[in-house]
Amino acid sequence: MKVFGKILTFVLLISFLVGCAAPVATKAPSVDVPATDAPVIDVPATDAPLSAQEQWLMDNQLGQYDTGEQDWDAIEAAAKLEGSVIVYANSSKVAKAAEIWAEKYPDIALEAYDLGGDDVLSKVMGEQQAGLFVGDVWFSSGGAELVGNVIPHKYVWRFVPSDLSALVPPEYTQPLLMSRFGTTILAYNSELNDACPVSNLWELTQPEWKGKIFIEDPLNDASTLSKLLTIAYHADEMKAAYVALNGSDPVLDDDTADAGWLWLKRFAQNAPVPQPGGDEVDSAFATPGMTESYLAFTSYSNYPDVQDGNLVFEPCWGVAPVTGVQSQSYLGIINQAPHPNAAKLFMRFITSEEGRDPWAKFGTYFADTTYEVPDGQKTLAEIQEVTWFIAEQYAYDNLVQARDFYLLNLGQP
Repeated sequence: MKVFGKILTFVLLISFLVGCAAPVATKAPSVDVPATDAPVIDVPATDAPLSAQEQWLMDNQLGQYDTGEQDWDAIEAAAKLEGSVIVYANSSKVAKAAEIWAEKYPDIALEAYDLGGDDVLSKVMGEQQAGLFVGDVWFSSGGAELVGNVIPHKYVWRFVPSDLSALVPPEYTQPLLMSRFGTTILAYNSELNDACPVSNLWELTQPEWKGKIFIEDPLNDASTLSKLLTIAYHADEMKAAYVALNGSDPVLDDDTADAGWLWLKRFAQNAPVPQPGGDEVDSAFATPGMTESYLAFTSYSNYPDVQDGNLVFEPCWGVAPVTGVQSQSYLGIINQAPHPNAAKLFMRFITSEEGRDPWAKFGTYFADTTYEVPDGQKTLAEIQEVTWFIAEQYAYDNLVQARDFYLLNLGQP
């Protein structure tokens, strides 16, 4: 009986433990539920907000938004609301233009600053890099830096007044509208010579002309160095001129890649005399009463001083392969200009007959094909036959190298 009791107790204990064990997990029966798509909600597409620059371009129809069509009544009305226009120029004659403007547009104050080409460049770049949008109009040359730096950084924008586009060849509107052309020429003292004493640019590298050629200092004037680089750029023509003078091909030095750079080296070695500006160049070689003959690279636009008897020089027309280099001043609207409509109106004005009048003198040319040059002045087509257009991109690419190269060879035997 005791044994049975123990067995019964054991069975009851096992039953209790089984009853307290965790229930066995069972898989829920699968139910087939048809798949349903999430409801589609129409959300209107939104464009990313425009940058301040892009918004300014769109508002003022510049850059990619420029259609070439302009409503001048609307532009003038908007310009009057803007009330003023700020122009950065490199010509003292802009003050005379401002007087004409004041009579024509008394409701729009013109602040015209004659800064000089280098200062226009530095002012615009400095303001743009600092995010200070002050100036409205670029009215200056700028040369190599304009083409290689300012325009690629979108500091100045192209604009061509619609009523001018039919009068200006397309090539004179790129990369900006060209306002006027200037011409640097080789010239001689006409009081001491009946004709130019040289007939070939290579003669400027010969011993008899060492220290007798005056030029604006190319080490301090990027425009002058760019003009010398333009001569170097025309290597094939310079090689042909060398052969015509010497009867054989030029022998290149290790540091001269072609005849153009060889000429630049020989020219520097012949010690051209640097001057701080054009007036000093003219005084040095073309003052009446001089006793020693010199040559110089001077501006064709200074010829009125010859006509007035203040200077005695004549251009070396017919020199091989070229008499000089032609450069240009540009007009453009400065990036995010605060008075964009007044800027457009100024560009239209300054390219009109009345606006350009202060510059319409002997030796100056305009992109407008209807302009008639003064009596005795070569036409634009004629001057372009004896000059080369300044090679601005080439100058920008080589300016630093050329300055070092010129300095290294200056006056060397």
